[in-house]
Amino acid sequence: MTKEVIMKEKEVKLVEFQNDVLAEMVKTVLEKNEIPFRTKSDIMQSALIVEGNAAAGAYTIIYVKEKDLKQAQDAIEGMV
Repeated sequence: MTKEVIMKEKEVKLVEFQNDVLAEMVKTVLEKNEIPFRTKSDIMQSALIVEGNAAAGAYTIIYVKEKDLKQAQDAIEGMV
């Protein structure tokens, strides 16, 4: 289970995925680096989720605090 946080500071989009496996890998790296993040998935994907698969057009967006953007980009470099 991933830990998401409610962010009071300005947040920016780190990355958008149409692949749940990659999104989970990035979330794991962010957690290990103690970088707060928030995710947004389209509602159909959330309702019909099958582990490791996404419906055509489904997406997951990962947001981080603006001040953490560079650190997050460095942490996931080579993954995306």
